[in-house]
Parts: sequence; structure tokens; C-alpha cells
Amino acid sequence: MSAHAVDALMLGKIAYGDKAYILKLWTRPFGIQSYMVHSIRSARTGLRPALLLPMTSLEAMVSHRDKGQLEKIAEVRAAPVWNRIQSDPVGQTLCLFAAEVLLKTLKTGDSTQDFYDDVLDMLTRWDQAEASWAMAAVELLALVAHHLGFALDPENYVQGWAFDLREGQCAPSPILHSEALSPEATGALMDWFANSEKIPTKVLRQELMDGLLQGLRWHHAGMGEIHSLDILRGLGR
Repeated sequence: MSAHAVDALMLGKIAYGDKAYILKLWTRPFGIQSYMVHSIRSARTGLRPALLLPMTSLEAMVSHRDKGQLEKIAEVRAAPVWNRIQSDPVGQTLCLFAAEVLLKTLKTGDSTQDFYDDVLDMLTRWDQAEASWAMAAVELLALVAHHLGFALDPENYVQGWAFDLREGQCAPSPILHSEALSPEATGALMDWFANSEKIPTKVLRQELMDGLLQGLRWHHAGMGEIHSLDILRGLGR
């Protein structure tokens, strides 16, 4: 058995017995892993309920036996401490949405350190006091799409073209199947990539979110429903 100091993001937890939990962490070196903890109020490990919030950034000492068994956490602490995204109801819902999307698209051990770093940078921007969250859900989905291999490439975009979610590329409109963004939504996203102050209308943001989720489901047939999506819609996002 070997011990490793890792950076990680909290994605979820499952109760196990009276006090124990199985934690789902996205670790920077090992991708998504499951860890057993026997109590979330442990002075020895430093675990406390606040650290179990979705997308909490952690520094942890973990064990890896590589025998197909649940690994263990020796100690953990929050680093950095999020302020706005875990105290504001909209920010909390965005974190819940992000954690659910990542859990349902990444397999155990999957991902790269660049992907992890990009998500951490995104969360850092979200946490800034002046940051707009209007495109936050779309930004997350576009980032996941990019790292999973079907992102929009601005270099291959021609004005008036639509984005084919099946093929992962722009093409002349109309595209003859339903897995596609409209030319208007595609153009609005390309404009936002070039200038983040050009925020699309709410109608186009909704199409972008629904369309990118549809693309993820096309490429990940077992993804299932994203339950936090209804909460986002209820908050007007």
C-alpha cells in the first residue's frame, strides 16, 4: 500500500452504515476514485461536513492499494476555501450541477491533469465577487465536451453554420438530424468564446445548455438524467 498527497474535488458521497461514507473524489493524479471514511467528524483525518459539499477543493493524503478495493483517506483539508460559490444558492446549485455532470461522464481513473486544472480555474473564476454566472452551466458543459473530444473549434467555424453534436464539428445548415445546435446558438457561443462579455440571450443560453447535454448523452449512452438541471431552471439559469 502506498500513500499519496493529492489535490482533489469533492463530487459526491454515499452513506455506508450508521456513520461511514464512501466519498467520490476527482483526484488530480488518479482521476475519479472512491474512498471509505468511517466518520465525517474525525479529528484525526480533519473531515467535517463542510468538506463534503459538491466541488469543494481538497488537499488529501490517500492510500492506494491497487487491488480493486476501496481506498482510504488519512487526512484532508480544504484548499482553497471557496466563498461565493458555496454560500450563494445559485453558486451551490452550479456546484451540484458540475459535480453531477462530472460523475456521470467520467469513469473511474479517467481524465487528465489538464482537464482537472481547467475545471479548478473555472471554479476560481466563478468564485470571484464580480463574476457573472449567466454562462456558467454552458461553460462547464463546453469544457467537458472539449476534454471528451467533441468540442466546438472556432478555427473550423463559418458564420451561419451549425454545430453537429454527433460529429463534433461545425457544418453547413441545415443538419439532417436532431443532435445539433441551431446556427443562431452556434454563432452566439462562438461570439462568447471570443468575448465573454457578449452573453447570449436567455433563450439561446437554454438551447446551448440543452444541446450540449444532448451531445454528452450521445457520446455517453449511460449518462442518464441530470437531476440538478431542474433546480437550475427553477433559479432562472
